Amino acid sequence: MNFNLYVDAATGARLDRLAKQRRTTRNALIREAVSRLLDGSGGAGWPREVALFEGVPRAPRFEAQRRKLRAPRKDPLG
Repeated sequence: MNFNLYVDAATGARLDRLAKQRRTTRNALIREAVSRLLDGSGGAGWPREVALFEGVPRAPRFEAQRRKLRAPRKDPLG
């Protein structure tokens, strides 16, 4: 399916630079962006790699570090 897409000059220039950097075409970048948007991975939510990340096995748990924190003496916004 073909259709026309109009973007401002600044967006077009950015798209050209990215296409050149990735050694692909503007059309390929736009197809990828539309596909990600329709698949639900474009903009909303975490990228797949982040969503599937299970942590570093030998890293200390965040919750374990909370015990070392002291409560504030008074409300900093009060």
